[in-house]
Amino acid sequence: MQECKSPSVGIWWFYYDDVLFADSVEVEKGLPYGDCIAGLSDHADYWDKLNAGGELNKIPPLLRSEYFYIPRGRVVFHKDTGRYTILHGGLKKRELNKIRKFFCIPKELTDYDTDFHYSILI
Repeated sequence: MQECKSPSVGIWWFYYDDVLFADSVEVEKGLPYGDCIAGLSDHADYWDKLNAGGELNKIPPLLRSEYFYIPRGRVVFHKDTGRYTILHGGLKKRELNKIRKFFCIPKELTDYDTDFHYSILI
């Protein structure tokens, strides 16, 4: 787990009870997306970077072919409310809490939203 410095936004994959891969950036360095601030990358492009760097060797070969075989999601910051949302495909509260801590987000400013876009497609 990374050491928290300040709240961040971005994408993540959750595997074997921890954040396995993530591309996070401090909120101030994120990209505007409507009324939100999002991270700098999407899952498909970042998966290709992980593959090129050999990082996907950390997971079983059957899971390496597609980025959506592992639970994933996104953290965004809402400029209008000052709150964060962790978008996910149906993780448990304990798992979501680990993601919240990974992104250094205060519990009292965090919302969770199930988004079927992030559901595992196998």
